[in-house]
Amino acid sequence: MRITKQFVLPGLFMLGVSPVALADLSSTVTLSSNYLFNGITLTEDDPALQPSLDWVSDSGWYLGTWGSNVSFVENTDREIDFYTGYYTDLGNNWALDLGVAHYTYYGSSDSSAFDYPEAYIKVSYENTKLSYWYAKDYFGAGGGHYIVMLTQTVQLTEGLTLILSGDRSTSTDTNKFLRDNDGTYHHWRVALISEWLGAKWTAAFDDTDLELDDLGEPTFSLSVAKTFNWL
Repeated sequence: MRITKQFVLPGLFMLGVSPVALADLSSTVTLSSNYLFNGITLTEDDPALQPSLDWVSDSGWYLGTWGSNVSFVENTDREIDFYTGYYTDLGNNWALDLGVAHYTYYGSSDSSAFDYPEAYIKVSYENTKLSYWYAKDYFGAGGGHYIVMLTQTVQLTEGLTLILSGDRSTSTDTNKFLRDNDGTYHHWRVALISEWLGAKWTAAFDDTDLELDDLGEPTFSLSVAKTFNWL
């Protein structure tokens, strides 16, 4: 989720936001041993380089873009996503995050067929978060799809964090997506995160109950992410 200041600043004017109101502008560059999307590799188990560019205001509005190499389909080698939303502290350790994202794909004239928008809502209480995403044209297949995820964060030590998550993906039209099963599958993830040498290091294990060949297999992955603050 990515790009440059030349992309973000015009976007702010379109939203009616003055550059004076900028609270934070940052980029994060992540190198991962595998790009996993809901437990499914989008790089055929190969590494991925994933830069982002994010703007966050003091009022809670945010805007960003993110990118990655991909290889889940022939002649499509890049993904670039755009997102905007609003995060607010509700008090008493509750928080709300609402937003929309647009996933786009590149590499050939046919790659844009996979593009799709998505809306999401995330509600958290202390270290527990419940998230919901919905797309009416998932991966451009023409069918609706939603995902529900529960995430628990556990601070093991001052420098070591455990994140446990489980989610359920459901297709509302199995003639369009996940046609080879009942339209649903479950994904779970265990991740250990640590800060070292000014970067965030993550070791994770993902698995699913998806029964399609070569998809959703048990997978260990490693990643390192470095954030650069511009404002």
